[in-house]
Amino acid sequence: MFKFRVQLPVFVLISLLMILISCAPIPSNTPAFRVKMEARDFSPIKGRRIVIDPGHGGRFIGAVGMQGLRESDINLAVGLHLWGFLKQAGAEAIMTRSADVDLCPPGSAALGDDLMARARLSNNFKADLFISIHHNSNTYDRKKNETQIYYKLMDPGASKDLANCVAQELKKGQSLAEVSVFPGNYRVLRNTQALAILGEASFISNKENEKRLTLANQLRREAEDYFLGILAYFQKGIPELSDYQPNNVSLHNAFPQIRAKIVGGKEGKAIDPKTPHLYLDGVLVPSSFDPKNEIITYYPDKPLKNGWHTFSAQARNLNGNASWINPVHFCTSLPAAKVMVSSAFSSLPADGKSSTSIRVEVLDRYDNPVINDTVVKLKTFTGKLEGRVFNTVNGRVIAYFVSPRRPAEALIEARCEAISGKTIIKCGPINDALLCITVNDINRKPLDMVTMREGGTLLGVSNEEGLVFIKTHEARESLITLSKPGYETQERAIAFTKGVFKKETFILTPKEDGFLLGEKIILDPEPWDEKTEKIFGLTADYEEANLLVAQKLQELLEEAGAITTLTRNSLHEHPTPGDRVIAGEKLGGGYFITITHRKGTSYAAHYFLSQPGKKLAQAIANAMKRELKFKNVKVQEGLDFTIIHPSSPSLLINIREKHSGNEKKIAAQTIEKEARCVYRGLVEFFKEWRP
Repeated sequence: MFKFRVQLPVFVLISLLMILISCAPIPSNTPAFRVKMEARDFSPIKGRRIVIDPGHGGRFIGAVGMQGLRESDINLAVGLHLWGFLKQAGAEAIMTRSADVDLCPPGSAALGDDLMARARLSNNFKADLFISIHHNSNTYDRKKNETQIYYKLMDPGASKDLANCVAQELKKGQSLAEVSVFPGNYRVLRNTQALAILGEASFISNKENEKRLTLANQLRREAEDYFLGILAYFQKGIPELSDYQPNNVSLHNAFPQIRAKIVGGKEGKAIDPKTPHLYLDGVLVPSSFDPKNEIITYYPDKPLKNGWHTFSAQARNLNGNASWINPVHFCTSLPAAKVMVSSAFSSLPADGKSSTSIRVEVLDRYDNPVINDTVVKLKTFTGKLEGRVFNTVNGRVIAYFVSPRRPAEALIEARCEAISGKTIIKCGPINDALLCITVNDINRKPLDMVTMREGGTLLGVSNEEGLVFIKTHEARESLITLSKPGYETQERAIAFTKGVFKKETFILTPKEDGFLLGEKIILDPEPWDEKTEKIFGLTADYEEANLLVAQKLQELLEEAGAITTLTRNSLHEHPTPGDRVIAGEKLGGGYFITITHRKGTSYAAHYFLSQPGKKLAQAIANAMKRELKFKNVKVQEGLDFTIIHPSSPSLLINIREKHSGNEKKIAAQTIEKEARCVYRGLVEFFKEWRP
């Protein structure tokens, strides 16, 4: 719907906006305009679908200069100029907003909703490019003035190429000494399917630059720079992929030929033969590229598992542009070749109530599980089966058999299409002691993956319905230990009686009242490099402390039932901030916590717009004061990459105040104490704050 907001001629809208921004006279040193529409070939840009997103607007004015200039106004002015250039060049360009409005839906005043509306507009428009226009601010250093262009973090190929082209043109037009291109994971970037960049052309907080930005000719010049960057990107040509095989089909072949055609174009736009790569299910595979027929091919070296697969090809042309990401999907579904049936108990009392689990495994000819939801039918002529028709999950089916009232041999048959398997259960007098244990939580819900041990011997693991079937050959009383991450370990004495089937129920109590169960937490032990030492005073000696505290914290959290991941696992790993954020994004949500020991006082820093992040920072700061006896722990807003760019609430914890022992090597007891301190802060946060 936003497409139809821009109806007036663009020069009218721009003129009106410039009157609102400033009536200052244009100085004599007006820069020459860079774009002369009659003097260029715009055919590479014709028909391209481009979304221009003037940042902020309405309730969200963005940064404000010392003289009151609003970022939302100048973003819009630049966007309108750019829209005009693109339309005249033949592109299909639309604006996310063409007035001083936000994009929040009715009843909402949340910035997140505004940002998501911008991304949805781009996705619904099926845009090729998404350009978000902003102007930066630094109230702590008003002399700072530079250009920063951010490309989509998860697209270091084509989006980065676009960012580089725009940055080069902004460097020519804005004439700033420092022009940088960074990965970014801002909400509009990560939720937009198109190639996406976010530009911070200059700093509105700089007094002289604020004056410059009040001039219409300067804003037009900035729009020209964006336009010429976009044009330069398309002039390099875009490698195109087509003829994907297989594509959106189901195969009865575990070794399919996987291929795609890659075309870079003529006149220097041919594909660089060193660059084609093929990814299967996100993993780079050893493919081959034939430059003559422009085909990239991969033959699997082992049978593909049954289910849906994703593959994509990528390449660069000789001008350096990367292909756009365009994954396709196909399904492998081989028929059943083997059906195996087993019973937890091979014999049962013939009492009409004793039971056992029946496990069915259905495999293809390569011993891979058949595709999910494959139909399996069970039958018996003696006793009772709780269900007759089942659907596989990971090639498995679990059913339950209840013994008959009279002695008999029960034949259990499982059939999948033309393949069948069988097992026999003898029902009558038995010599073994049989036990069925049900494990529930305090809400009477079944718990799976609970381990049961007698001393060092594993007796069994509970299934999806919380059931474990245990058999012993002699009568005895045993002390059984039940354990599962996130729950208090329980011990219980059980009497096994020969010739008898017994049932027992266990109730497990969650640790920390269950507040950490299933919570996803990314732990980011900050690595050392020359930059972190120069800016923050993080020495190489404390890099190990960061890792050790994070590893101990991970252990504590997982014992309490949290799901965790580390952004690095050893001192030999030195991932970039972008790599660390990507590692966190793969977990799919949760909380992103950077652990560090920088020079100076201790603090907990959070993203300025994140209420959960601020609450968590306060909880951990309080724990540091209480547990570590630190006198002053600041809670502050942070500008670190790992605070701004994760999609989840994030914070950075700096634990640096009088350590006992040698400063160059923190004692193991201190590592333990620091990890437990952060752990306590997390527990308190989850008990008090449930988003």
